Amino acid sequence: MVNPSLLRGLVPLSSLSPTDRAELARHALLAGYEPGQVVFNRGESAKTVVWLLSGAVELLDESGVRKIVSGTPGARHPIAQGPRRAATGTTVSACEVLLVDRDRLDMVLTWSQAGSIEVVEGGGDGAGDDWMGAMLRSPAFEHIPPANIALLFLAMKPVDFGAGDLLVRQGEAGDAYYVLIAGRCHVLFKDAAGRLAELARLGPGQGFGEESLLSGNPRSATVRALESGRAMRLDAADFNRFLRGPLLREVGVDDIPADAVLVDVRLPDEYRQGRLPGAVNLPLPQLRAEASRLDPKACHVVYCDSGRRSAAAAWLLCERGIDACVLAGGIPVDDLPVRG
Repeated sequence: MVNPSLLRGLVPLSSLSPTDRAELARHALLAGYEPGQVVFNRGESAKTVVWLLSGAVELLDESGVRKIVSGTPGARHPIAQGPRRAATGTTVSACEVLLVDRDRLDMVLTWSQAGSIEVVEGGGDGAGDDWMGAMLRSPAFEHIPPANIALLFLAMKPVDFGAGDLLVRQGEAGDAYYVLIAGRCHVLFKDAAGRLAELARLGPGQGFGEESLLSGNPRSATVRALESGRAMRLDAADFNRFLRGPLLREVGVDDIPADAVLVDVRLPDEYRQGRLPGAVNLPLPQLRAEASRLDPKACHVVYCDSGRRSAAAAWLLCERGIDACVLAGGIPVDDLPVRG
């Protein structure tokens, strides 16, 4: 990990909170170059933002050559900014540069500037950095466009709760998605016999309530506060607009990649009645516990009979850093070729 202190004097990193700089430092790289080496070429796609930490670099573009020397005011800014390199950068002396992923930087800047509004309106209790940082580290949010993140924070509203309060209730219709800012909650499930079981405990930065919004089914569990705290609430319409659409990619039957892993999230009895060739069965109720069986480097196409359960399953997989997309519309049982 790069020392976050290296980011403190750089533009626009100096405008970020220490927590946000530390988050970027976790994913940044330091690279060393000998004199005369090319750091980047003009016109190539700029996947990273580059700052010069030591040495000197010459930038060649259509207007000529200019030199950037470390320690000068110009070196506080990124070199060759933009989605494509505007110049060719060649080292004049031995150099060290800092490389930060462009999309992640854009996300953190948007997150920080939009999120600060909600932290102030939410009471400024110091919890904002914790929950925003935790959400940012969720692999699912890497798929969300930075512009959506700004609008997402503006749409979220704070909700205070006390110990024992129910934030969502099993069996009720889903109308919102929540993210905890402060406090702890537990997730409870009541079976047909009335027995109550604790499924999970949640802390700052963790979200809940998405499953019923994605599937259209009633709440599958109750979330009860273990202590007083605060959550951010996102209404169903805004959830669909800012999160569901960008995150849940869909593919048609004819567009399934040849090397994709097919995941059938229906119940085992449904799976035995018919399934796509080669599909593995990971029922939605077991997915949280069983997702670790899947290869995070592989492409997973998730399906059910309607597309509802598979949408909830794809969200859960993306949260766990697993590449997943939804088979559009699902597949009726009569069309599933493999049986038994």
